[in-house]
Amino acid sequence: MDSSPAAADHREVCTISKYQEFDAQIFDVTKIMIGFSLTDAQKTELLKIAGEIEAACQDGSLSADERQRLLETMADCGLELPQTPMEPCVDEAKLQERLTQYMELDLFQMDIGALINDYKSQGLPMPTMEQLQAEVIAEARKCLETIMICEAKGHLWKETADPENGTSTLSCRRCGAEEHLRW
Repeated sequence: MDSSPAAADHREVCTISKYQEFDAQIFDVTKIMIGFSLTDAQKTELLKIAGEIEAACQDGSLSADERQRLLETMADCGLELPQTPMEPCVDEAKLQERLTQYMELDLFQMDIGALINDYKSQGLPMPTMEQLQAEVIAEARKCLETIMICEAKGHLWKETADPENGTSTLSCRRCGAEEHLRW
């Protein structure tokens, strides 16, 4: 193993996480502050970094906890972030795991069959099986992302009670998830 200073620097650079990268960028922007306040240029640069942080969180290279800590660091430096809450991150690994599970279910084949019937009933040219699968997977991905975001935010439940049978059905107005309760 090479123990030269250059090799050590290279190993160190290769192990820097996205979190550390953004933290260093925030430090570089804020290391010179006049009178404990940010200049307009610094605010602009920090807002740009905040957008990059959000993108990194969306693509899975930064966790929601890391994003929150970075945004809090910016706020501690005096940056007023927009009051609108940012969308929770979707864990790309969990999303991919759920998609893989979906593709192994009979439901996946049924959805492909339903799509084929849609094409036939509308008189449209039939795409290849690979295109049909890609279309079904893309739709399932959007639905799973919505459900995962809803799980992170909390569902907006609407209850439909059936007092005669002692049951209720809770359905989420945001993602369509359903829960059945017996009381």
